Amino acid sequence: MVSLKKIFAAVIIFGFFCSAVALVPGSVYAKKSKAVRMLVAGGNEGAPENSAEVMGLNMYLGALDYRMRTFHVLKGKYHLQWVSTLFDNANECLTGVASGAGEMTFSGPHYLEQLDPGWKAVEAPGVFDNWDHFMRTINTEAWKALEDKMAKEKGVRIVKWMANIGDWYLFTNKGPIRTMADLSGQKIRFAGGEAFANALKNMGTTPISLPYTEVVTGLQTHMIDGLLTDYLAAYYFYSLPRYTKYAVSVVWAIQPICIVVNNQWWESMPANERTAIKDVFDRIDTSQYFDGVQKYIEGGWNANPKTELIRLSDEESRKWKAAMKKGSQNVLDSIDPSLAKAIEASR
Repeated sequence: MVSLKKIFAAVIIFGFFCSAVALVPGSVYAKKSKAVRMLVAGGNEGAPENSAEVMGLNMYLGALDYRMRTFHVLKGKYHLQWVSTLFDNANECLTGVASGAGEMTFSGPHYLEQLDPGWKAVEAPGVFDNWDHFMRTINTEAWKALEDKMAKEKGVRIVKWMANIGDWYLFTNKGPIRTMADLSGQKIRFAGGEAFANALKNMGTTPISLPYTEVVTGLQTHMIDGLLTDYLAAYYFYSLPRYTKYAVSVVWAIQPICIVVNNQWWESMPANERTAIKDVFDRIDTSQYFDGVQKYIEGGWNANPKTELIRLSDEESRKWKAAMKKGSQNVLDSIDPSLAKAIEASR
């Protein structure tokens, strides 16, 4: 069996290749071609090729660059330009696309919230069961209307939901965890947000908000007993098998990412050119890749004699989900009722 590290190495190498292609000087292209500026966060967030989001994004960009070079509808008219030095975070990239400083970037619901509050429900705990539930919801009339409204009023259009880059799970060094009562009093780190804090309180834990840079130190000093995160971060960023024995296989939340474009630029393109670009994105599906990696790491966690994967009973899982969703109720009550209704109808 090919090891996970080899798989990731191959993806990273592919990412470097695509990034290099996108950075080819403009003189290589036809002089009159227009730059399609892809904005990604550099500086404070580190090199873009190191993030899971961009490793998946590069597959789309590599294919788009090739189509711009070879397909007669786009050839000589556009070239892809990777811009990673002007913006320090994804919020700035999104603002840049909305203002016309760039044509394209990638984003997620926690960034889209600044454009419309409806998006804050997507990553709230207990709201979405999985990626498939999210995609059924996003294709309902209510959520399509939200995307159209955002495009018209905020200048940003979503052209592709790419993948869920990781489900959020509970990792802790105190256990084993069989019931909610086993969590009582545990200090659990979360990234932030009232919904997550409320959900953790409903579970009987003490929620601790810590920057991601302080997680490992917090575990080492017993400031925290565990945390909420995804398997990719657990394995590659935090090295959690060294610090937390238990992983509880109940999904708290999802992390979908999308490609967004400047709506004025997008709508101004001839229909055949717009279709040619959209077709590239529609032909690629990275969701299976991220889902496969997650399952691979989960299997490794279960097989490792030093760690334990805990699967709760169906009844206990329902209790956890109910407690999570109760913590998110304020969020659900604050958004357009038609959006909340579509989430439940798509479950």
